[in-house]
Amino acid sequence: MNENRPLALVTGASSGIGYALARQFAENGYDLLGNAEDDRLDEAARKLRETGAEVSAVQAEPGTAGDAGGEDG
Repeated sequence: MNENRPLALVTGASSGIGYALARQFAENGYDLLGNAEDDRLDEAARKLRETGAEVSAVQAEPGTAGDAGGEDG
């Protein structure tokens, strides 16, 4: 990531509202850390890189409060 550019973390970045938000950030000078649980994330990241943004894609499923040792864990 470029230390001179702001960084945005976008969940659900592979489609829908998440992708639209990621695209807006990318087009407005942000680098991105995009997350989604499906296989479309790599294609979305490729398209977002076309804007000139640096994009790191992390494919992961969301956890539950118990997974992080929260009150339910």
